[in-house]
Amino acid sequence: MENSNKSFTINMQILTPSGFQPFEGVARYWHDKSLKFVFEDGNVETAYDHRFIINDKEVFARDVKIGDNIGKTVKDIVEISEGDYFYDPVNVSNGKIYNHDNGLISHNTFFGTGNTLISADALMNMKAEPPVAVGDVNVYAEPKENHDYIMTVDVAKGRGQDYSTFNIIDITTRPFKQVACYRNNLISPILFPDIIHKWAKRYKEAYVIIESNDQGSVVANGLYYDIEYENTHVESMIKAGAIGMTMNRKVKRIGCSNLKDLIEEKKLEIVDLNTISECSTFEARGNSFEASDGNHDDLVMNLVMFAWYVGTENFFNQTDMTIKQMLYEEKMRQIEDEIVPVGIIDDGTEEKTSHWKEVESTGLF
Repeated sequence: MENSNKSFTINMQILTPSGFQPFEGVARYWHDKSLKFVFEDGNVETAYDHRFIINDKEVFARDVKIGDNIGKTVKDIVEISEGDYFYDPVNVSNGKIYNHDNGLISHNTFFGTGNTLISADALMNMKAEPPVAVGDVNVYAEPKENHDYIMTVDVAKGRGQDYSTFNIIDITTRPFKQVACYRNNLISPILFPDIIHKWAKRYKEAYVIIESNDQGSVVANGLYYDIEYENTHVESMIKAGAIGMTMNRKVKRIGCSNLKDLIEEKKLEIVDLNTISECSTFEARGNSFEASDGNHDDLVMNLVMFAWYVGTENFFNQTDMTIKQMLYEEKMRQIEDEIVPVGIIDDGTEEKTSHWKEVESTGLF
């Protein structure tokens, strides 16, 4: 682990014509209209001032015509009047250009969609924080006495593709807060339980929920049976192989819905830059949500698991709090804040009435 006094750097890279190059983050811009270029094998949507690189020269999207070759021959151009968000990588090294997955090359711009699970406003309000310690595990808050933590774990094969990840959430604070996260695409599922155990113990015997699909069952069983870490989520004490949590359509649907509510109602604070980046590309695909092409959603799936668990009876037994109560209390506060206080208007009626009673008592009237 590096000392927290050192400069804050996160190893984010993007593919360019000269190989993978680091960049500092992502900026987002709203455009009221855009263009869709149609090719024989697909299409791409772009802002009018998007700059393509053709023969080492920049060409603005608005100047492209049907028949032009921008890496692929444009068969049709469709103007889209409905506004959308577009995204720019910030400070891409070695020329500030990058490769599209579809073979096009652009200058510092790539496009996104408006179909993300988390609303645009909520994404804009997410603020990354520098970790207090940097390594395979980025630490954003050290464990505290009398605080409870939940660790959610997503397991990959460890072959350099998808990432094995975990997120640790402090459930004692309000809002809940992301305090540490792990991301590694080379760790073997056989070795992963030891890392999980080390960090779960560090964070006050954190309650560990492992997605048990595929190789996840190896990690879940290794943690529960081999290492004998008892504070592990078990789906059933009767059903064989029920260590961990099975991710199915129902669980994912509930988890996505709860996650949207938790973040948009400011009940869950996300501070890790990679996690925020994944949230911004976690978009609708059919009846579900997943990472857009060329991106990952392993850290987001940690949050989906956490959000699902928050809605369970187990979480209520842990905290005496349900997600409905949290959201209802916030709504009630908002309603009460919007109500104009009822004031008392003194029109002098009471004073006049008292005066006439005094006059009557004199017998003059």
